[in-house]
Amino acid sequence: MLILGGTSDLASRLLLPGLGRLLTEQPDRRIRLIGSGRQDWDDEQWTDTVREAFDIVEATGPAVDHALDDTRYLSADVSAPEDLEKLFEASTGIPALYVALPPAVTAEAVEALKEVELPDGTVLAMEKPFGTDRQNAAELNAMLARLLPEEQVFRVDHFLGTSTVLNVLGLRFTNRLFEPLWNRDHISHVEIVYDEELGLEGRAGYYDGTGAMVDMLQSHLMQVMALVTMETPPDRGGQRAASREIPGRPVGPAVG
Repeated sequence: MLILGGTSDLASRLLLPGLGRLLTEQPDRRIRLIGSGRQDWDDEQWTDTVREAFDIVEATGPAVDHALDDTRYLSADVSAPEDLEKLFEASTGIPALYVALPPAVTAEAVEALKEVELPDGTVLAMEKPFGTDRQNAAELNAMLARLLPEEQVFRVDHFLGTSTVLNVLGLRFTNRLFEPLWNRDHISHVEIVYDEELGLEGRAGYYDGTGAMVDMLQSHLMQVMALVTMETPPDRGGQRAASREIPGRPVGPAVG
């Protein structure tokens, strides 16, 4: 797993703890984690960051230990094809490239990837915000289509992956008490409120270029509103496939 933007707040606060939880639940899994960013970190500083993120979710077990022992950090300019090639050379197996970068930098990274010979089966995960407007997002999609098959590209919104948000669909469409009442005849208005307790947390540069409106409103809260107000999906087959139908766990929606 290669993380572009590995030194970001998103990676340390959400992405890495999520990975730690996954490795705890799947102790037989083996993954080589490679972080990358503009900062001139060394492997020790990166490993400490990963360990602190894993500690947030109390991640333990052989898969966690292996990831900590084998993780590396490589400073890279994501707009430079030669730097991206070094990241892939350091990887083993089929790489999953997680792009946790601002929209403008993401476009530069995708453009640079066109000059790189990607290993067979490479998976690309794109973190939101995806583009800066509708036209820009369409252009970015066109670039991705020339880079990898669609089934190897995932557009991810970490906010929509939280259990509270995922449960909205179950509450709306499978709960026999709420489903018949969830309509305009019984609901006068909807308020979607998200009180973030964090400050900038080192994200000043990101917010200066992107803005809280793009980061929170159109990327997260409006999509939550869509889950709350949309019509019943005609087909949930794709959602079942994406959920992998974990035994004992209700089928949830595909995210990304």
